[in-house]
Amino acid sequence: MCPLKNQTSLMMNVLLKIKSAFFLILVLFVLTNCKSEDPVEEPEKDVVCGVSDPVNNLRWLNKLYKEFYGGPLINGIVLYQYNDSQVIEVQSGVSSSTNIHQYFCDGVKLDLLDPVKFKEFRDNRIEIKVLYGTKLW
Repeated sequence: MCPLKNQTSLMMNVLLKIKSAFFLILVLFVLTNCKSEDPVEEPEKDVVCGVSDPVNNLRWLNKLYKEFYGGPLINGIVLYQYNDSQVIEVQSGVSSSTNIHQYFCDGVKLDLLDPVKFKEFRDNRIEIKVLYGTKLW
């Protein structure tokens, strides 16, 4: 027999074993990484002002949200705790003032036109969460 034929036959044998091993590894990978049939729990949405997804489910807040000019990089909706109440601050990149965009859960504005009241609000509020976009102030 020709030595070249033996080498070719040996190489073909090795290549066939490598292909078989690769195929077996691929099958094992696919079988072990398939998705489970178990139900997937969705992450809980925060309840704010008695509703989940307040940006869409609080009518007054959704109206303000729809009035935003630009996207989430220049606008924000931030939830605060203040004097045992949840307060939502609507922050717009085009607003010229920061003291007239704070609301109670029912959509009533906080009266913060007095600089002393506004300073008290800023000093005593506790940030809970950014509900939308970027906190600007």
